[in-house]
Amino acid sequence: MNRRKFISILGLGTGAVALTTGLTSCGNLESSLSAANGDQDTSYGWNGPTSEMKDIRLQVLAYAVLSPNPHNIQPWIIKLTGEKEFELYVDPERLLPETDPYYRQIHIGQGTFLETAAIAATGLKHEAKITLFPQGMYSNTELANKPVARVRLEANDKVETNPLFAHILNRHSNKREYNNAPLTQAQVSELEQFHANYNQTPFTLVSYPAAKKQLEQVLTKAMKIEVKDKARDMETIKIFRFNDDEVMKYRDGFGTAQAGLSGFKRILVENFFLSRESVEKDSTDFGQQAVTMTQKTAASTGTFAWMSSKFNTREDQVNVGREYCRINLKTIEMGLAQHPMSQVLQEYEDMLPLQGEFKRFFNIKDADTVQMLFRLGTAEMTPHGPRRALKDIIKA
Repeated sequence: MNRRKFISILGLGTGAVALTTGLTSCGNLESSLSAANGDQDTSYGWNGPTSEMKDIRLQVLAYAVLSPNPHNIQPWIIKLTGEKEFELYVDPERLLPETDPYYRQIHIGQGTFLETAAIAATGLKHEAKITLFPQGMYSNTELANKPVARVRLEANDKVETNPLFAHILNRHSNKREYNNAPLTQAQVSELEQFHANYNQTPFTLVSYPAAKKQLEQVLTKAMKIEVKDKARDMETIKIFRFNDDEVMKYRDGFGTAQAGLSGFKRILVENFFLSRESVEKDSTDFGQQAVTMTQKTAASTGTFAWMSSKFNTREDQVNVGREYCRINLKTIEMGLAQHPMSQVLQEYEDMLPLQGEFKRFFNIKDADTVQMLFRLGTAEMTPHGPRRALKDIIKA
């Protein structure tokens, strides 16, 4: 069997996703960091905080790194600024400049991090007091060396644990094909009521046949546009993890396991039919299969959803990320699978005509920004994407 046929098995390409001053007990903190989900952690962070983590900031951060983010690039830097305080920055070395040229998706990923931290804090009997852009907000076309947020953790034995806390360790984005069934009316009502109670960003769910057909076409066209450009295609390939050695080395990105491949089939493909060297030399098959699998996954989906905003400031993007995180955790609570399909929302020049077509069909105002587009359904769970050790995101 040739490499193209083996790649088609995978479902690849559907997303083709020293401490500062002011510290106390530095010795204990450094010891906790070196023991915290480090190199020998075969769960790659998904067991949550370890028993060695006595510092409440580390406990909260051990949950926060599990938040959804674009291509699982994990674009976060943490500065510990006080006994129970830290600041969150965008990591300028972890961007997606070809497909996210204005860093909009990266800032949504800052919001998911903050919301996961806030939810986790309640489960640890603390409140997270979050101040966005404490040194001032920068424009939505630049990336400034300023904190996205300052977080202060306050102990409070009376704080009620957010029900979503119970689902952080199970949360994932499911890239498998779904069962092609739309959400039931009860499920739609539950999600819409949840959104109305806790979120503010306009939220749309669609299941009718014409919408499904249009989205299948638009999402497939969007992937064709993305992979036809070599630089964009290589950006995705760079964050794809071709085998367990790469997963262990980088602890980020996504690979065959997240595409739903397992067991002997995964071993066979990773060792004999798929390699970084061959794909980087000629990515044609990889890109074509990305298009094919995008079409199949979209066609297998009965319900799609999106979140849009009237404005598109950095604060808007972060807040959308916080709200999307809640929706993601809520769908896990409901037993639903969820998977962002954001290619058509990207702002590079080649994508704008198709983005306009998408907006016109669904009567979305041209000036509005669709921040998140994702599918919902049911499917067998896939393995979590790996997460880096806390010591790798905490910087001086």
